[in-house]
Amino acid sequence: MAFWKQLVLALLLGLAGIIGWGAFDPAARPRLTEAGVPGALLPEWLFLAAADNAAAATPRPEGGRNGAAGGGGGRTALVVTAPVVLTETADRVSAIGTAEAARTVVVFPRATGMVTEVAFTSGERVEAGATLVRLDDDSEKIALEQAKVALQDADAKATRNERLAETRAISAAERDTARFELSKARLALQEAELNLSRRTITAPFAGIVGLTSVEVGDMVSTSTEIATVDDRSDIKVEFRVPEAFAARVAIGQPIEVATPSQPGATFKGKVTAVGSRIEADSRTLVAQATVDNPDDVLRPGMSFAVTLRFPGQQKPAVPATSVQWDRDGSYVWSIDDGKAKRTGIAIIERNADTVLVSGDLKPGDPVVIEGIQSVRAGAPVRMAGEPEQLADKARDTKP
Repeated sequence: MAFWKQLVLALLLGLAGIIGWGAFDPAARPRLTEAGVPGALLPEWLFLAAADNAAAATPRPEGGRNGAAGGGGGRTALVVTAPVVLTETADRVSAIGTAEAARTVVVFPRATGMVTEVAFTSGERVEAGATLVRLDDDSEKIALEQAKVALQDADAKATRNERLAETRAISAAERDTARFELSKARLALQEAELNLSRRTITAPFAGIVGLTSVEVGDMVSTSTEIATVDDRSDIKVEFRVPEAFAARVAIGQPIEVATPSQPGATFKGKVTAVGSRIEADSRTLVAQATVDNPDDVLRPGMSFAVTLRFPGQQKPAVPATSVQWDRDGSYVWSIDDGKAKRTGIAIIERNADTVLVSGDLKPGDPVVIEGIQSVRAGAPVRMAGEPEQLADKARDTKP
């Protein structure tokens, strides 16, 4: 390397060393001047950082307008506070449930035959006893007429034999035989009527009829599924409760449910059935609730988010913005006699805007929610809306 390059490099390194020394040592400039370095080569701006650091490290006198009382320092901090309130812990259980209709049934025919009429439309609401399907009934109608004729003949014979038995024209045995034949004829008529009625398939209760694959002309038997009927006036929701809350679930307890099919909507109901034992595989208790469905917006098979709430305990609650953390744990800044006080807390429960805590806090105690960055332990603070004279008095008071 050329000599002049080495010289320039040495000068630059020396200048860098002087700048670094001047940045950290406030006595660097006087020492360099005493060593014979001309003042023109030592501009004051090189040594401003060291002077500022030295000024910051110098303790400020206590008292006065800008002094700090106790352990704090700097100007009086202006803060916004909120009072501590008592709030009940929200002991609750969230579970996933499945909906069922209040009553549901699969309708099957009670006789074999050919479908002659389908009297419903899928999705239609029907009343109890409404006709759903008719089967061919020619044979049953003939059998009914024959039973009526047989009954008339048996009745006439029984009446005649009663008169003859009174005059002793016939024996008592013949009279009893006529009575027996009359009873058989009556039973045969009832059987014929029953067989004819079974050719008409009706709804067992009021509800909504589901889909069907039965058409006119189909041959059906007692194992052929005609349709489903659902009573959706109420919806039953089955869910499971963790073992820890099993003893606290009771019949009649109110619940809230929500379903993805109705975003933002909640529905209220109550527990109507509780299982008798804890399931060993899941360690949960099966429960069932009933939810009113007057607008028919809920359907069997839907999934529900079920929420049960239990009575809780009264605990102090503070705004979420007041809670701070450091290596010692969570805490809040409370105000005691116009001065900031660090109060350790333990978080019990978080809500949307508040935090339930345990600690040395009483209802009504002010805690800092804004201006936290300027608060120091023991330093005076002025709460927003507080007259400045009161803050000055607290600031000038020494512990």
